[in-house]
Amino acid sequence: MTACIGNSTRLGGLVGVLVLMVGLVLSSPHHAKAVAGKKPNIVFILADDLGYADLSSYGSTWVRTPNLDKLAAEGIRFTDFYAPAGVCTPTRASLMTGSYPKRVDLHVEVLYPDTKNGLNPNEFTLAEMLKEQGYATGMIGKWHLGLLPEVKPNAQGFDYYYGMPGPNHGRSDLYRNNQLVKANKDLDYDQITMDYTREARSFIQENSNKPFFLYMAHSAIHIPLYASPQFRRHEGFRGLYQDMTEELDWSCGEIVKELEKHGILDNTIVIFTSDNGPAGVAAAPLHGGKGSTWEAGFRVPLIVRWPEKIKAGSVSHELATMMDFYPTIAKIVGAKVSKERAIDGHNILPLLTGDTAKSEYEFLCYYGRDGKLAAIRQGDWKLHLAEPSERWAGKQPVEEALLNTRPTTALPWLYNLSTDIGETKNVESAHPDVVEKLRKTAASFDATLDAQLRPKYGTEKR
Repeated sequence: MTACIGNSTRLGGLVGVLVLMVGLVLSSPHHAKAVAGKKPNIVFILADDLGYADLSSYGSTWVRTPNLDKLAAEGIRFTDFYAPAGVCTPTRASLMTGSYPKRVDLHVEVLYPDTKNGLNPNEFTLAEMLKEQGYATGMIGKWHLGLLPEVKPNAQGFDYYYGMPGPNHGRSDLYRNNQLVKANKDLDYDQITMDYTREARSFIQENSNKPFFLYMAHSAIHIPLYASPQFRRHEGFRGLYQDMTEELDWSCGEIVKELEKHGILDNTIVIFTSDNGPAGVAAAPLHGGKGSTWEAGFRVPLIVRWPEKIKAGSVSHELATMMDFYPTIAKIVGAKVSKERAIDGHNILPLLTGDTAKSEYEFLCYYGRDGKLAAIRQGDWKLHLAEPSERWAGKQPVEEALLNTRPTTALPWLYNLSTDIGETKNVESAHPDVVEKLRKTAASFDATLDAQLRPKYGTEKR
């Protein structure tokens, strides 16, 4: 009898321990949020003017980016990902709408500090789509899609906003929602990246128990360059560029840590990319830079981490663009994309997951900062129809590698990107059939955008 009692006691104790262990697992932050079956959080980090070759995982030998390299090692890296413009405003309009910037009438130059224009409130933005799906939506950083209250982030689907809604340093005030926090003249630019990172961590903390969308649009590494004192290790323009990039990498690491702290990292899709190419430094092996329609003006890094769906260490060489996130995220969260309002992006979830290895793009058109059709890519062929910018049109130093070795022949110029990614060998004369086909395709598509253009908001005339 005693033995039986002893066994029963031990069995009861074992059951109690098991119950306690299960209870602890179920009550842990990671498990609680996983078993809830909620939709994945989405953190979209957009760098400003970060070049294709500015990350170690993309071949940089002079900038240290361990956090972004780790993100790439745990997710997927794209080699042929494109911003739809070589400057800020058009790309941001594309992200919010899934469309070519020209389709939403924000393809010419950028919005300046005195603008009365902006992204039309009639557009159904990415933030509005996610808010409709029950997401808490927050934006931190540079909006650059309008300064008036009716076109700022809080009017375009974001529950919370903290940042500078206008252009970069020296030209925009700092706001929390629609309340002025600091006038531009009182801002400490050396602390902007730190400031935005604190805000991002707070947003994650406050919304960790529900699905959220965080759009983190950095000012870094836009010229003029600023870095926090903690990251100032080098001298000169190139040195400060390096320091600012490394601080940006640190910020990304802090956001990942915050997600991990709340047990939601693996239920969060983390996306990192840039709005256009670099200003003032080269993006070898690509040619050109910000503001140009050379590859370095448009082709940018893209890293996506989502362990539930994306195989660690994946690399895609398929063409994808900023326009694709709108339909892709819609697919992920179960939202329907209205057929009444045309978009140009494609659902790239199959590329992210490896279910397919083929891009849906038949071609990609490049528009210059003047808003005019400048080039087209189809497969490996790229045809320049208008002369690309020689260099970034600014006052800062420009590396010699950014300068164009201009073909001696007249436009158009044709390059095979599979063998000439640097666009150095014009083969137009050897492939007149390709030139004619691409010219017709580009002209036809541009005419379609002209006919379907949806006007931007505002009273100014172009």
